[in-house]
Amino acid sequence: MNDPFCIALVFSRNNYRYQSYACQYAGSLLAMQKQVVIFSPDWINLNNYLLTHFKNKAKFIKCYPLDECVTDTAAISNFALFAKYLQLSRRLKKAERELQTKIECVFFAPVDDWIKPKFGKKTMKWAFAYKWSGLLVNLDSYYKNNLKLNIDPAFSDADYLLGSQNCISVATIDRYKSEAIKSRVYKKVIVMPDISDYTLPDAPLKASRHIKQMAAGRMITGTILLENENPENFLKMAAIADSDTFFFVCAGVIEPSTLSELAKQALDKLLQSGKNNTYFILQSLDERQYINDLVTTFDVCYLNDGNYNLPHPLLSKAAFFNKPVIGSKNDMTGKLLASFKTGIGVNGKVSESLNALNLLRLQMPFEHNFDMGKLNNYAKLQGPEALTEALEELLSF
Repeated sequence: MNDPFCIALVFSRNNYRYQSYACQYAGSLLAMQKQVVIFSPDWINLNNYLLTHFKNKAKFIKCYPLDECVTDTAAISNFALFAKYLQLSRRLKKAERELQTKIECVFFAPVDDWIKPKFGKKTMKWAFAYKWSGLLVNLDSYYKNNLKLNIDPAFSDADYLLGSQNCISVATIDRYKSEAIKSRVYKKVIVMPDISDYTLPDAPLKASRHIKQMAAGRMITGTILLENENPENFLKMAAIADSDTFFFVCAGVIEPSTLSELAKQALDKLLQSGKNNTYFILQSLDERQYINDLVTTFDVCYLNDGNYNLPHPLLSKAAFFNKPVIGSKNDMTGKLLASFKTGIGVNGKVSESLNALNLLRLQMPFEHNFDMGKLNNYAKLQGPEALTEALEELLSF
């Protein structure tokens, strides 16, 4: 059994989720006495973070730039993917020379940006000879029953390259489809925690203190726009909820160009209502401690509609900070809420969100009336220890 020393992490996307994964994966690997090489569009910030938080491990950390690549690989040519693998191989070899080491495993997050149907396994091995694994995100083919279980992936299937000889394992956030993946690729399938950073500042930040003062004892329901989310339902709910009972916080960039017409109408209605129970922080929230501090000020976290294939990026944070959530029934968040009972799943009707809000209000204070054990259980599943266990399993090949 191999116990690799140097691992390369390849992050081809630059949103909050993958920035968090990069920091947490690297931190866990360093604690496991591994050398970590990271390729990321956010490489400068990652390098600063890691060198600040792991000063005594500086010689085991190296970050390199990588262009962001959020594309449908099924739509790109085989030649383009071939060239992409060759370029990465050259850069990995260059890193090996600079560090005077051998990279023994490459982890792609997500691996969806590096695999495609109808691309030959032998061609891939020739272009990319490293042992590799990766986080498979888009499982639409499994949910739509396009892929038959218990058979090898066909040349035209989305998961065909996962059967490559150099693929040592497959990772997924989706615990509901891990067995289905395993039945096709016949390799270890590891359920990775939806890990996040939970660090708090030394003292509460000014905005958090201001929110508490403005709320004046009202129930605080907050949402933070970390990815390409649809805040329509949250805005509608804030516009019609009782001002004397509820206080709403919306933090993050709201781009009019990305809002649906219904969301724009909801925002206009809320802004013109003259209500005194809303607070907006209209800026990009890149500082993890700032985000965590905001979450601690909320009584309830509202999770907007987002990526069906992944849990909302606030779900783990809310559980860690003991905050019940309201989230959509219609995506991965809804499935997790149904299983782990860390909050209430709702449909697209604002009336159902209001009902959920009122139901949670009746359970305050939550430490006495809400099953906090559910939040603690989910937080443990998504925590640092779970990540270390998953990485140890992944690297046992």
